[in-house]
Amino acid sequence: MKGAVKYIVFLVLPITIVILWLAGVFHDRIEAKEVPTEGKEITGLKVEKVKTIGTVEVGFTGNVEADQRAEISTRIMGQVVYVGVKEGQRVKKGQTLLRIDVRDVKSQVKMAESRLKQAEENYKSALAQFEAVRKTYERFKKLLSENAITQHEFDQVEARYNSAKSRLKAAEEGIRLARESIRAVATNVDYGEIKAPFEGVVVSKMVDRGDIARPGYPLLILEKEPFKVSVNLPERYLGRIKPGQEYRIEIDSIGKSFKAKVVEVSPSVDSVSRTFRVKLLIKGNGSLRSGLFAKVYIPKKSVATLLVPKEAVYRRWDFTGVWTVDENRTLKLRLVRLGNEYGDYIEVLSGLSPEDRIVTEGIEKACNGCKVGG
Repeated sequence: MKGAVKYIVFLVLPITIVILWLAGVFHDRIEAKEVPTEGKEITGLKVEKVKTIGTVEVGFTGNVEADQRAEISTRIMGQVVYVGVKEGQRVKKGQTLLRIDVRDVKSQVKMAESRLKQAEENYKSALAQFEAVRKTYERFKKLLSENAITQHEFDQVEARYNSAKSRLKAAEEGIRLARESIRAVATNVDYGEIKAPFEGVVVSKMVDRGDIARPGYPLLILEKEPFKVSVNLPERYLGRIKPGQEYRIEIDSIGKSFKAKVVEVSPSVDSVSRTFRVKLLIKGNGSLRSGLFAKVYIPKKSVATLLVPKEAVYRRWDFTGVWTVDENRTLKLRLVRLGNEYGDYIEVLSGLSPEDRIVTEGIEKACNGCKVGG
């Protein structure tokens, strides 16, 4: 019994007292109420009314393409002995870009010339034999008409005549083929020196001196201005986009905006993506290169779209809001849901009304319940 009393006195009772003390039993209760904030005055804030528009621009991603693009290759195999251009270099039409060793091709030309000489000799021999047989044939033909020889004797002479005639035609064909072979091989010599097909810029160089050039493999890529933007638009725009129309284009990588004119509109819609292709011509600019991402902005009518400057948006962890100012010049942070971006502005889907006024500059100074100073 004494043990139980000691247990209660020295263990249970102290623990119970501590718990009651932590629960505030021994303290006066404070009534729960809103803590008043000091309405201090903040200066240096810029306050504007929420921007409301009826037309917005919807952006679609496209690619920049050159109006003319050539992947330059060669028809012959050989070692590259000269490269006269670098990537990014502008070249003129007809300018020599690179040269390929054509010694093997020249050897083939000499062989073809030798075959032509042999074909000509064969022709002379066949012609001489044909002339001899032809005379015999004409004489026997006359004798046959006079019944001076038998038909069998004439047939033998006629067979030799026809054989000689065939050999002569074959010799003529041999000369023709030899000459064509020379022309074909000699043309390949010209492909040893590769020249620019048009004025443009070397955007890619895939070969260096000493490399082996192979037929069909690109050596250089040449592009010529102007540039176009190719973009796939949803089918709902089909019929609305027409050649000659101008739209705004932004290229973030170079930080520039352009006006581009529609020059091509695909008449069909892709059955999988439900889009159609449009190409817009960008007015000349030396900073453009093919492969850049571009954004094409198409105007779209909407009902009272609310926009706020991007600088007016207050972000704190997962919270996104803007500072509003009521009729008493009191600041209040309001939660908003944002939508698409339109240049320096961003769409507000919920949380604001067209009549609201917001802080657009100096949001780092704002505080709940504070007053906007003059």
